[in-house]
Amino acid sequence: MQMKDRVLILTGGAGMVGKGILRSCHEVGAKVVIVDQDEEKISAAYDSSNIPQGDRLSIVGDVALESSAETMVEQTVEKFGRLDSVVTCVYDSTSGTAVEVSLEDWNRCLAVTLTSTFLAAKYAVPAIIDTGGYGSIIAISSVHGDHPSDRYITYAAAKAGLNHLVRAMALDFSGQGVRVNGISPGGMTPLDHTPDLEQNKTIGIHYALGRYPSVEEIGHTVVFLASEQSGGITGQIITVDGGSSVPLQHTLFNRAVQSVKDDPERFGITP
Repeated sequence: MQMKDRVLILTGGAGMVGKGILRSCHEVGAKVVIVDQDEEKISAAYDSSNIPQGDRLSIVGDVALESSAETMVEQTVEKFGRLDSVVTCVYDSTSGTAVEVSLEDWNRCLAVTLTSTFLAAKYAVPAIIDTGGYGSIIAISSVHGDHPSDRYITYAAAKAGLNHLVRAMALDFSGQGVRVNGISPGGMTPLDHTPDLEQNKTIGIHYALGRYPSVEEIGHTVVFLASEQSGGITGQIITVDGGSSVPLQHTLFNRAVQSVKDDPERFGITP
């Protein structure tokens, strides 16, 4: 899949998942604008992918603010002359139950994790249509949007809302040439990290593939959804979780129990 000179905005591009997306998009020729809150981390992300200075645009800002969304689109079009896709890869979360989480933390999580994608689309969609005629919005969601964990209400609610925002915007914009999709990761290994084999065996019992997916595999999925090869796909949430959500939970639990029985020493259990 080639995306030479296609221009993407990537919010949260200096984070672990963001760097995997950055590398994957750069490898197919796309120019990637990074929006994050730390200039040094943005520079380090660009450096890690050996991206030339002329192909960089760093935007420091809070994605929960409307002004940041407006600025990132304006500066991108000003520098590169076009905008083809926006990838939103940000979240905020506070653990706790509804009794424990403050209203301030609740509002902040929704603003960063959910509202930021709404704001990105608000300003990006017209720019995509005006400068390229077609393109895509891709939101990085989470398996927790469908399968919440205990004491994780802010994140689960925000990601569930993000999934439906993707579907609703797909209905609104796909007829104008802008497709909208999401990706739900579930457990990831960092860029260029090879897990300890024994650790991977222990973790792998929860994954159909026997391992975590990598952040670069998330990036490859972004490339596919941003490219013309996925032209028939919109309004979808693509799960990239190593197959951990495929079986019923009790199936994974039974597999884990059997693994412990078969090799208890691997799990630190002495007969």
